[in-house]
Amino acid sequence: MLFSKKKKVLNVIYNKIVEESKGSLNLIFENPHNTDQFMEFFQLNLILILWFMKQNNIDNKNLDYLITIFVKDLEGMVIELGASETSLRKKIRVIIENFYGRLYSYTELFDHYESNNYEIKKNVIKKNFHFLSNLKPIIKYLNTNILYLRKLQLDDFWEANFIFRVKKVF
Repeated sequence: MLFSKKKKVLNVIYNKIVEESKGSLNLIFENPHNTDQFMEFFQLNLILILWFMKQNNIDNKNLDYLITIFVKDLEGMVIELGASETSLRKKIRVIIENFYGRLYSYTELFDHYESNNYEIKKNVIKKNFHFLSNLKPIIKYLNTNILYLRKLQLDDFWEANFIFRVKKVF
């Protein structure tokens, strides 16, 4: 019964990540106009939250639940974008494989963020945000939000009382 209450809260947190991602993406990049760009940016924010949860020893089933919501969301999005039913599983499998690769590489990056030099950050980000020509805004975004999440209180997290911080850099 307790986990079902957590699921409701996790759904609110997931929706908060979606809304925050939309707003942050529009503030960071001058012309975000691509579904792929939003998906990559949203995944970054989801990974930031999963990293926060792991750092705060939140039960893995809560992390798994957020990932499950993400996968279900993907299915709906791919169908809305006009993918055929036959290619649906293949497209989703590729996106999920990429997500887990990002989850691994970003988690390593976030765990050792202070000790990582600019080149390491740039290489990891460049692999995942191939549409960016200027990496400074996203590196600044990560710096700001990793520091913010390290200070975020668990009570605020569980109340979905967090905002991804944006500092425009052009």
